[in-house]
Amino acid sequence: MKKLIIALLLIAMLLTTGCAGGHKSKLTELDKYIFEVEEYTELDYDCADAFYAKSNDNWGGGCSAISKMVDGHRLIGRNMDQSISNKCVYIIRTNAGKYRTLGLVYTHRDYSPDYEEVISKGLSDEFYKSLPFMCDDVVNDAGLHIEINMRHGEYWPNGADKFACEGTNPDSSERVYMFELPRYIGENCATVAEAKEYVSTLNVYSQNYYWNYCFIVSDSDGHSSLLEFSSNEVHWLDEEKLDSYDWLDVYDTKAIAQANFYLNKDAWLIQDIKTGEGRYIALQNGIDAVHSRSDMYDLMHKVQYSNFYLDYDECKNNCFDPRSENIGEVAWATYDLVMDPDFEDTAREMINEVNAGVRDMPRQEKQDINVYWESIFTEVVDVNAKEIFVRIFENEDLLYLISFDGTTKLESIDDWKN
Repeated sequence: MKKLIIALLLIAMLLTTGCAGGHKSKLTELDKYIFEVEEYTELDYDCADAFYAKSNDNWGGGCSAISKMVDGHRLIGRNMDQSISNKCVYIIRTNAGKYRTLGLVYTHRDYSPDYEEVISKGLSDEFYKSLPFMCDDVVNDAGLHIEINMRHGEYWPNGADKFACEGTNPDSSERVYMFELPRYIGENCATVAEAKEYVSTLNVYSQNYYWNYCFIVSDSDGHSSLLEFSSNEVHWLDEEKLDSYDWLDVYDTKAIAQANFYLNKDAWLIQDIKTGEGRYIALQNGIDAVHSRSDMYDLMHKVQYSNFYLDYDECKNNCFDPRSENIGEVAWATYDLVMDPDFEDTAREMINEVNAGVRDMPRQEKQDINVYWESIFTEVVDVNAKEIFVRIFENEDLLYLISFDGTTKLESIDDWKN
């Protein structure tokens, strides 16, 4: 009897910790490292909150994004730029809230299981329940899209980020970790205007006083806005008001876009490092030529090559340095060089050569070798069509069309870039 009681207590402990067993039947492997997850009909907000409360989120990379209306369709171009990883990509659909959602999760973070672990054990209950709250992008069936980018930290001597948020709205009963925000907005809002009102009711905070995350929120009505958080303040930069943001004139800003530095005036003026300025300039210089989904893909596909370090002899003086790029240090003419096909071929060859040997290494060892960033994936999101076109992993060129109806592997870019 005593053994039976102990066994029952152990089972109860496993169930209450949310880690009983592994989910494998709910995963469909599309390719190595890439999984489609069975649609969620329930969401566990409490589990996700508890997960993030104990999981230090080290991003360890950078991203680029830009938004433009083309022929009545809102297009979002987006790169996730960092070292190739042995972590996994998950395609997430939910039908559990006010709006059905579609999203993409790339779990490069330290707390996520490696590919081999997912294959052998599946996902713990805790990680499975938290996955929908890790989406790097969310689009809902009302025609609202939210993409997420990191912001470079500005650190005080005690290690805390001086822009970190302890909470944007202490009076709110709903406290939301910043990386969960695309899920909350996607489940509850249909337009940018609704998202603005909704965010004002939340108490949004940074995890562990670490760097913040910022978002481009776009709707099928044609509106797009950049949402930033700094020092417990909420900032929105609207596409319709771009001409009034005079401090951004130095970049000849033509569209809502982001790299990894703050764009709201208060933070922009006091920021010591503006990581990603070169990518931001390249996006602004190239956006006028975007007249189709194909054009948007081409712009994003080439902007990733602006992330090389200047100490590579093959590409020296032909690129932007992602760690130290500043307007005063970077020649603006380098944008034209980065767009040159010969430069792209050289960059691609170098990326493929290095990635072939580092995929299965531990993250820190891999990053020590991979001293530049490249795009883990390049997306074009058609908000009005509610479709995500994505190229996943540079050295494998896996192309997919993701919609609410399913996921289709494409044989070539020509199958979807028109």
